[in-house]
Amino acid sequence: MTARVRKTIQQKLVLEAVRSLRNHPTMEQVYDEVCCRYPEIGKATVYRNLSQLSEEGQIQSLALPVSPMRYDDNVKPHCHFKCRQCDVVLDINVDLENTLGGLVKAPHGVLIEASSVSFTGLCDKCNTPE
Repeated sequence: MTARVRKTIQQKLVLEAVRSLRNHPTMEQVYDEVCCRYPEIGKATVYRNLSQLSEEGQIQSLALPVSPMRYDDNVKPHCHFKCRQCDVVLDINVDLENTLGGLVKAPHGVLIEASSVSFTGLCDKCNTPE
């Protein structure tokens, strides 16, 4: 039986911020959002709660190229796109199992438990000539 982790007000506020921002926010963006409702919170507390929420599987941490860590409340398997010009991060629907599943050959004895795929390029706004 797993011990249930008690949720603090800070953790609830951090989770609510990630969910309400809906833009794959950075820690700084989450901090700014939480600070509006709970001004006495510190950055270390926000960072610690983001890490804990990620470890618990309530959000996912996104380590994208040339970008600070981002956070996503969508924990279902999916891919991400990051615009190299404006830094927007978007969800991309790719059927990883059918697309890559047959191509990936893990070494004998290796169990793949998760994968992370991201794409970089220009979003529709940055790719449209003015």
